[in-house]
Amino acid sequence: MLSQVGVISKAKLQQVDITGNHYFSKREIQSWFKMRRGDAITEKDIYRNCQMILERLKEEGFYFAKFDSIRFDYSGDSSRVHIEVRLNEGKRLQVGQVKFEGLKDGHQLSDDLRTRTGRPFQHLILEEDIEAILRDFEGRGYPYCQVRIAHLGFHGLDGEQEATVDIIVQISIGPPVLIGEIEIRGNEVTKGYVIEREIGVKTGQFYNQRVIDKITPRLLKLGYFKWVNRPRLEWQSNETGKLILELEEGSSNRFDGVLGYNPPAQNSSGFITGLIDISFRNLLGTGRQIEARWERRTAKTQQLRFRYLEPWLAGLPLNLGFGFEQLIQDTIFVQRELRLDGRFLFNENFSLLSYVSTRDVSPDSLGQLLFGVPASQSLNLGVGLNLNTLDYPLNPQRGIHYETTFEWSRKKVDSIGENSDGSFNQKRIAIDFETYVSPFRWQVFAFGLHGRQITSGEDAISITDQYRLGGTRTLRGYREEQFRGSRIAWGNFEYRYLLNRYSRFFLFLDTGYFYREERVADNLLKFEEALIGFGFGLRLDTRLGFFGIDYGLGEGEGLSNGKVHISLINEF
Repeated sequence: MLSQVGVISKAKLQQVDITGNHYFSKREIQSWFKMRRGDAITEKDIYRNCQMILERLKEEGFYFAKFDSIRFDYSGDSSRVHIEVRLNEGKRLQVGQVKFEGLKDGHQLSDDLRTRTGRPFQHLILEEDIEAILRDFEGRGYPYCQVRIAHLGFHGLDGEQEATVDIIVQISIGPPVLIGEIEIRGNEVTKGYVIEREIGVKTGQFYNQRVIDKITPRLLKLGYFKWVNRPRLEWQSNETGKLILELEEGSSNRFDGVLGYNPPAQNSSGFITGLIDISFRNLLGTGRQIEARWERRTAKTQQLRFRYLEPWLAGLPLNLGFGFEQLIQDTIFVQRELRLDGRFLFNENFSLLSYVSTRDVSPDSLGQLLFGVPASQSLNLGVGLNLNTLDYPLNPQRGIHYETTFEWSRKKVDSIGENSDGSFNQKRIAIDFETYVSPFRWQVFAFGLHGRQITSGEDAISITDQYRLGGTRTLRGYREEQFRGSRIAWGNFEYRYLLNRYSRFFLFLDTGYFYREERVADNLLKFEEALIGFGFGLRLDTRLGFFGIDYGLGEGEGLSNGKVHISLINEF
């Protein structure tokens, strides 16, 4: 109830005084008014804010609160107003008896329900408890469960006794439902069995809403589909249900092309870098993958890689793959690696990975004489874990992606000159963390933190084993692989404005760090540096494909020295 004494026209608020309050402090109630000193207010503002306060009190169990009076005290020229409010909080409504009717033998409710005898009655909490009951029974195989409030009985509203409400909740559990059939609509290329093994649901299982809710994000993460509707259940006469899944396939094959230009610097001329990456992510609709990649990182560095993946080996959530990689590094050495890797999928977000590989390094005469690079062979064993909760891989708006791997290697080094052959143990650790937050519509903050480190029994880490830093995938604003070290780290921060689901404009700030030790003559020298790069970029979904352009500047560089990277991802 609101009582009005006087009418207020536009005037600046001088002060609001609250009296009659007992449970809540004056400062709390004043903060609920959502008006500040000096604000121009009207009669409509007062009514609206007072109603908001009554609604807030109801949420706390004060259903009978009212304003006994509202008084306005104007200044002489009516330009300012002082408001005095007398509040009557009334009785706080408590929960009396709570009964749940309709439960069958053997069915128990969760102990987590918050509407309990003796607690303040809050209708929002009661609604949340009803939703929790529905989710609980849907998870037990009762998708047709219904829950409603059958009765509210109020007591002690008049007089001195405590105000309480008795609650009767009627539960109609409905029949249990087994999934008797799964019908998939819209798949023209992807085999039905491929989709069924990915959704985590099989015929003969009881319906579980928690599992059903995960189907759409699980399928979208595969990258095969444009959209996947929420699955729906169709009742059948024999107490089974048909699960209907509607989707539309997208382009599961990808061509990724990147063109970059590095301007002249000191004694070197400008040069073009490039990338060609072709991947078949759903070969013949079976979920098998083939990837082929060629990359020119610098004027004298090229990389070639091939990889094949066999998913769900022997019907288990185990992916097995093998690959070959060749790296020609600055005409100093050639490195070749054969690798066999596996990934065990615990659920749609978490997986364990492991691999075994052999790595062979063959230096040329320049690498041996100037850099002391020996021929070497190594056997490598690696393990790691991956956590991925991103909502959409191509342009995520929320979620995290974390991966860490540990590698143990036994390296055998051939002799150079007077040096004798030797074997060394090596250890590598890699950490990658990315998170995406969208506090406002169409705006995303992206943060990434990455680190690499290698330790070895060698006197100094060989140039063939050091990590490379710089360029479009690590530290933008610098040349591709401009820096190297036995320990590197980089961070990427982006503010993204989404133009649509697939496109974005962004500003970025990258930081980087590298450290290494090198033996020069009889001295062991240390090199380390912290770096900063910044710039802007654009990703656009066009008819030709996913077009991207980045412009980055290194610390202390002028606009004419900026690095430009252009990419085009075409799906077919």
